[in-house]
Amino acid sequence: MTRNSADSGFGQSPLHLFHRAVQVVTEIYQAEMADHDLTARQYAVLFALAHADGLSQSKLVDATGIDRSTMADIVRRMLKKGIIQRKRDKDDARAYEVKITDEGTRLFKAVAPIVQRIEEKLLSALNGKRVDDFLDSLALIVSVSPPPAAATGNGQLPAALEARK
Repeated sequence: MTRNSADSGFGQSPLHLFHRAVQVVTEIYQAEMADHDLTARQYAVLFALAHADGLSQSKLVDATGIDRSTMADIVRRMLKKGIIQRKRDKDDARAYEVKITDEGTRLFKAVAPIVQRIEEKLLSALNGKRVDDFLDSLALIVSVSPPPAAATGNGQLPAALEARK
């Protein structure tokens, strides 16, 4: 069964509901994390590095779903904060290896319970199996999306990806 937003009204439009969900997530995240000067994307980078330290920026793009140019900006900002460090990869002089610093580890450990509380707050309207179904549905939507580097900026898939559909 598919929903046609034109037939079901704006309040049932998947696009509108996703937009509103992002607004809710952003508002809650910003309120809860106000004292920590850490964006959601920066947290995603810290999370990835806390679980697999020493990743290249390309691997961070893959791990987080953040596009390359945004990742470069995030890495620069996190370097200035002293929560990550970056050095040339010894095996590939074109690539950088990114590692979490001691300060980054302290920050990650401090905010992890806050992020857990945010997630619990976001999922509180659901219960039991509905939570699992919701998370499975989100994972499915994300899994069929093109990788960040594949975005063209005009809402179209690159021709190579379009041909695979």
